[in-house]
Amino acid sequence: MNKELHWHHVSTGGGDVDGLNNSMIEHFAGNYNYFLAREIIQNSLDAKTKGITQNLPVRVTFKLESLSKEEFPGHQELLQIIKSGKNLWSHHVETVAFLEGAIKCLTQEKIPCLRISDFNTTGLSGNDNDMQGGWFNLVRSTGASSKSGGEGGSFGIGKGAPFAASDLRTVLYATQNEKSVSVFQGKAELVSFRDENGDTRRGVCSYGFEQNSVRVLEAIPKGFWRKDQGTDIVICGYKATGDWVDDLLKSVLRNFWYAIHCKDLVVEVEDHKIEYDNLSEYLVKHFVNEPFKDYVEPAGNPLQYYLAVTQGEELGKGQKLKILDECRFHFKMIESHMNYVAMLRRSHMVIYSRRFNFPGNFAGVFICDNEKGNLALRKMEPPAHDKWDPKRNKENGDLIMNEVTSFIRSCLDSIKSKQSFGILEIPDLQKYLPYDDGEDAGNGSGTSIYTGKEGKEETSQLIQKKEVLNRSVIINPYKVSVLNEDQALYGDGEEGSRT
Repeated sequence: MNKELHWHHVSTGGGDVDGLNNSMIEHFAGNYNYFLAREIIQNSLDAKTKGITQNLPVRVTFKLESLSKEEFPGHQELLQIIKSGKNLWSHHVETVAFLEGAIKCLTQEKIPCLRISDFNTTGLSGNDNDMQGGWFNLVRSTGASSKSGGEGGSFGIGKGAPFAASDLRTVLYATQNEKSVSVFQGKAELVSFRDENGDTRRGVCSYGFEQNSVRVLEAIPKGFWRKDQGTDIVICGYKATGDWVDDLLKSVLRNFWYAIHCKDLVVEVEDHKIEYDNLSEYLVKHFVNEPFKDYVEPAGNPLQYYLAVTQGEELGKGQKLKILDECRFHFKMIESHMNYVAMLRRSHMVIYSRRFNFPGNFAGVFICDNEKGNLALRKMEPPAHDKWDPKRNKENGDLIMNEVTSFIRSCLDSIKSKQSFGILEIPDLQKYLPYDDGEDAGNGSGTSIYTGKEGKEETSQLIQKKEVLNRSVIINPYKVSVLNEDQALYGDGEEGSRT
């Protein structure tokens, strides 16, 4: 390893010190494997190459590796920084516990690292000071993104996901960009510490030349050379606990099943390779027996969404909306209770899912992937890219969401008109169900206070009759369910209205 490369850090200069709590990292700390796959893959999809390779799918691989102390860049320096941090924060129990875990990880004979690599992508463009370049925004900045227009991901909050998956809060980056320039740098998000001179230093450290990336191929540690165009993200001290392979696979399938179906994406996790030809097999294996879970994001079963696209009806084709232009809706009746619609745009990642009323069990998929509509919806997404929030577009946000809602409801109404459903009428049921005025974007909990109003399109006096009528019906004044001995259904309220 080149001896000119070191872990660099700057003095606080008498200013604020860095503690353990970091909002960019804490956001992803819970189910870190879920967020890791979602955040990194959407960025890789945005970096898809053009030209002669544009018809090839983006390929993303997740491989667990082990580095010896000698192979680990700046091992002894990083270990000393962590030990110095422990001395400074000896009064803080949580911080000491984290740093002791980091020391234990670094002093192992082999340090687990997860290497995430993408292929058929552009790599990270720009130099260390190019504020519009991908390299600057991923590695050199905090809370910044160079992305604009209709792109899917963001190098803002999303780049905290790899650090949340690291016992060392340390990540190494290597890329080869479109100009065949190879770049390497490491970054650690730790706590402030005192150096050998007693100066208090920042906890954010970078590995390379003096606060700069390494752009001389011969100086890059050999294990981090990119031989072809694309980017490697190496999570040092990866938390390879539990069923981490399955956790990553399920996140890929929940969020990117449609991108894989469209041949935009191929994902490898260890020896598992998910692509168009075996997508259905992986979906069946992981989700065929999964009960409905509205607490898992995006809510709903991805296998049912996939079947809606591949075996269901396509509605609304050719219909142009005023703001969003042409959209599509895929619908399929299913046996299990779900009644959620997956919401997608041009990134072909599931942004979120939303519940809709319907007198039967169904799965639906809404897709808006034309340039105009994609741009409008992209502007309504928060940094996490997990909903369309009309408040983020004060001029047209409500109009756009009304277009989405009206389009989906009109498609559902067309199905209602072609099929007959058993209906059970319960007098005055509307007093116990919330009124839906169509203003809620549908990703939160509402209240069940009766307003005296009833929706014109979906009357709350009607509820699906799926059961045999001679079985008992139980009515709860706050949540209405039609129950039998082996099945319980939610009340027929749209997402955002259930208590």
